[in-house]
Amino acid sequence: MATRFFNPQSITQPFNAYSHGAEVPSGSKLLFMSGQVGSDLEGNIAPDFESQIRKTYSNIEEVLKGADMDLGNLVKVTTFLTDRNYLSAMREIRNEILGDHKPAHTLLIVSGLAYENFLIEVECVAAS
Repeated sequence: MATRFFNPQSITQPFNAYSHGAEVPSGSKLLFMSGQVGSDLEGNIAPDFESQIRKTYSNIEEVLKGADMDLGNLVKVTTFLTDRNYLSAMREIRNEILGDHKPAHTLLIVSGLAYENFLIEVECVAAS
């Protein structure tokens, strides 16, 4: 059985490209990913929001590759934004990157992240 995503008709449908729930088959390999940010191998932080979100998802892809997975294996994503004004850009870029794949998703607007130059952090759970 593959991972199943749920959007019951008995509750409000998702406001954007995500699913309300994800059921992972028994015996699946699970990967719990720490929050990823928009910094490169040398620790340089991307200079603007778009660059940071793209680098964040690039880093997520690298962690997934290490576990022989890809973005299609994501079942839960949690996004932390430092400014509500980034919301539209985040959704647009996330949808571009994930395409038709709609894992469960939680979004939080926070007052700050570990380093003040971080504008976004994304943590994930993947299953295969």
